Amino acid sequence: MKTILRKNYWLTVLCLLTILNANAQDRYIVFLKNKANNPYTISNPSEYLSVRAINRRTRMNIPIDSSDLPVNPAYVAAIKNTGAIVLNRSKWLNTMTIQADTNQAIAIGNLPFVVRYKKVFGTNVHKSSVNKFPEENITNPFNKIDSSKYGNAWNQTKMLNAQNLHELGFTGKNIQIAIIDAGFRNANTHTAFDSLRAKNQIIGTWNFTDNTSFVYDYSNHGTSVLSCIGANVPDTMIGLAPDAKFYLLKTEEEATEYLVEEYNWAAAAEYADSAGADIINSSLGYTEYDAASQSYTYNDMNGITAPITIAADIAVDKGVLVVNSAGNSGSSTWFYIGAPADGKNVLSVGAVDPTKMIAGFSSNGPTADGRTKPDVVAQGAPAWIAKANTGSFGFGSGTSFSGPIIAGFSACALELLQSVAPYKTPLAFKEWLKENSDQHINPNNQFGWGIPDANLLIVSSGINQINKSKITLYPNPVNDFCQFNISNSQIAEIAIYTSTGALLKQEKLQSTNGNFKFSTANFNPGLYVIKIYTENSVYSMPFSKNQ
Repeated sequence: MKTILRKNYWLTVLCLLTILNANAQDRYIVFLKNKANNPYTISNPSEYLSVRAINRRTRMNIPIDSSDLPVNPAYVAAIKNTGAIVLNRSKWLNTMTIQADTNQAIAIGNLPFVVRYKKVFGTNVHKSSVNKFPEENITNPFNKIDSSKYGNAWNQTKMLNAQNLHELGFTGKNIQIAIIDAGFRNANTHTAFDSLRAKNQIIGTWNFTDNTSFVYDYSNHGTSVLSCIGANVPDTMIGLAPDAKFYLLKTEEEATEYLVEEYNWAAAAEYADSAGADIINSSLGYTEYDAASQSYTYNDMNGITAPITIAADIAVDKGVLVVNSAGNSGSSTWFYIGAPADGKNVLSVGAVDPTKMIAGFSSNGPTADGRTKPDVVAQGAPAWIAKANTGSFGFGSGTSFSGPIIAGFSACALELLQSVAPYKTPLAFKEWLKENSDQHINPNNQFGWGIPDANLLIVSSGINQINKSKITLYPNPVNDFCQFNISNSQIAEIAIYTSTGALLKQEKLQSTNGNFKFSTANFNPGLYVIKIYTENSVYSMPFSKNQ
């Protein structure tokens, strides 16, 4: 009798466990066969792309194709009809992220338009004990802090000569940056962003892990990242592009590490593209997961394996510059960059210290297929950042901060370039940035092409590449007069702008033996930009007048 009762007991327990397991909600990626019978069409992109996104494609001659079409709404409805919850969808990868129990997942797998499904997260899994974004308490590493308006951010700015872009009026105006991160705790109240809030520069938010617009909690990390670009507190911290506009997008789950985060990232990148963002900054990277079956090996860092890398490269193909931190694995057994920094199109960023020495933690190249990485480096060991947990500022280390420093720098450089030259694609911009970095002659797998130099970018920003045109202004700095020589032109028109972009002077000049001379006697000391128009060419270059 006891044996029968014991046997019945365990049968009951087994049945209950089976029922509970079937009803447990896990997260899956569903891979779809096609976009057949889609109500959206390539000929009417305004239904799924913003005007700004369409204009960006037009300027860059990027065609709109089937990858731009949203996931078929009928497929979404059919999956919802199983009782599953659709969390996110990716039109580029043609996938959906869902939350479903076992029975629902099996039913979805049997739908005629589904290729397969894959578990990417579980609710009954352990929480990672590793803090992916540790707060760093670092003492002042500088012997002398510049007392300028940049505060302790001066060194990370001056290393790139970015202050000269700012002096010329290029501060990220009209550039939109999407920051993809783990959360932006207190960014809606921190004093670092008073200017952003006052000028309505935060133009969109979305939380892809919880399907809500609220992003101002969860993690301190995104707040510090945002400050590297958008902080604007004179004498305390000025970011690299304080006048840019921002989308704040949460994709990361700070306490765990699972493959679902890559698909969250892909959905966020598509959001950024569709909204019309110019730049994506991502201080995230993926190598090993809490579930070993989802983890990568170094051989997977080949630019074509990780879903996040595929999505990042597609974003660049769509006209969005993707700037991604190389990773902080340089002193660990992993050693190499992570995904999506391995992307062929991605501008990946390593970290140096204030003396321009490579940071030991900065992840190394090459990629598994032999490409040099990172692409460039900037200060990240440490950087001056906003601290979400204290409401103040401090130092923090990581390629998480060198990455956004380059993203902000790129925003200003894009603004410069768009003012004087045809609109470059992100790949062309990336090469331009690398060519004007301090190790471009001999790149390697620690520094990449080195530290970008704003002064070189300024000089090379004319339509005809002034550094190759043999045109120079002299003297520079100017006195009461300045001149230049163009041997094959008799007439030139000049336009001179102040550092804030205001037109100061415009006139036509007649050459004397190819030499053109103009007066600067009434100019105040400062930086200026001159544009020179001839019959066949347009040139642009900076000059200055001293006291």
